[in-house]
Amino acid sequence: MTDPAARRSRARVRMTRAAWVWVLTATVITAAGWYKSLNLLLLGGYFLLALLAVNLRLAWRASSRLRATRHPTPPAFVGETVTVTADIANDAAFPLTTLVTAAAGANRAAWMFAPIGSGDVKAITARWTFAQRGRHSLGPLTVDSSYPLGLLHVERRLADDDSVLILPPVGAIDLELFRYWLTRQEAGAGETHRPSRRATPGSGDVRGLRPYRPGDSPREIHWKTAARRNQLFVREYDRTEPMDLVLVLDPWLPGGASAEAVRRLEWVLSLAVSLAVASAVSDSPAELTLIVPGTPPASFHGRATTAFVRRAFAALAELRGSADSLPVPADFVRPRANRAARLVLSSRTAGPTTLALRAAGLTCAEVTPDRPVTWFTPPTALAARPKNSGR
Repeated sequence: MTDPAARRSRARVRMTRAAWVWVLTATVITAAGWYKSLNLLLLGGYFLLALLAVNLRLAWRASSRLRATRHPTPPAFVGETVTVTADIANDAAFPLTTLVTAAAGANRAAWMFAPIGSGDVKAITARWTFAQRGRHSLGPLTVDSSYPLGLLHVERRLADDDSVLILPPVGAIDLELFRYWLTRQEAGAGETHRPSRRATPGSGDVRGLRPYRPGDSPREIHWKTAARRNQLFVREYDRTEPMDLVLVLDPWLPGGASAEAVRRLEWVLSLAVSLAVASAVSDSPAELTLIVPGTPPASFHGRATTAFVRRAFAALAELRGSADSLPVPADFVRPRANRAARLVLSSRTAGPTTLALRAAGLTCAEVTPDRPVTWFTPPTALAARPKNSGR
């Protein structure tokens, strides 16, 4: 949590239009009382100014007795709802009536406490979304008090600015098509890259039949049903034996990058998080390794759970492409388990990482935006545009 004793900024007094009219009226009445020597007018003018001073005093006191404690905001994906929470406490010996606000870009939130009791702690929650990956400001928490007349507003910062990491957007992965695609790629070592298809409790249970798709194994065809319906059907399993994935990024981005080059990089990052999320929500999450180039390269390894994906793939939130991205050494890409598939996700074709791994005798499959795969549907904003779309 953020330190509850976080530094408060200086108060800022803001006068409303009604306050200016109030001051002008009080000044005119007081001047008329002096000029005409009428004590009643003088008292009326002083009374109006005194009410304004009382409003300032009460609003000032209310703004200085509130305390805010922010809660950490976990990483989220582009377009995902981010839940921002904090606790507002009243340290005064009396109830307070205030307005607490927060702003982050186009996101706005306000909470009215009318009132918040002495010693009470109220939880506030805002639900925002962000359209781009990166580290985004959540803005400071600000208290605005104008109690009781609403003429003068005293604004004070309760908690300093905070931030949240926004990961690349998640696209759609067809895991079944992805597994079939892997069987046709030289992505692993020897024959260990081919998933097991035995209908045993350890690898999968037969769920039913479905129509044949290109790429299905002929051994899974159910010939009796195919002969009866004059259409090919294959056995479908509840789950298949998981295959560990080693995802190697090649975030290449040339200098003076065009919008298309940026889109290609974002496509690659979206594919990486989409594969991880799809594996995490599947019935049989695999072991997942993410390798990000650098000096030295960063490696994240663990079981593909939702918590692991958000923690490990947070490295992609602020990742910047480079024209000088170095190839990943082969030692970083060697599988940790016997059944592992190595995928190089690159924004360019035949990049140095792919060539270096193959030169070291490590088989891998390269996926680039130039050769889209049928098992990945990117978010709409990252989909390739037709060449004549600008006409």
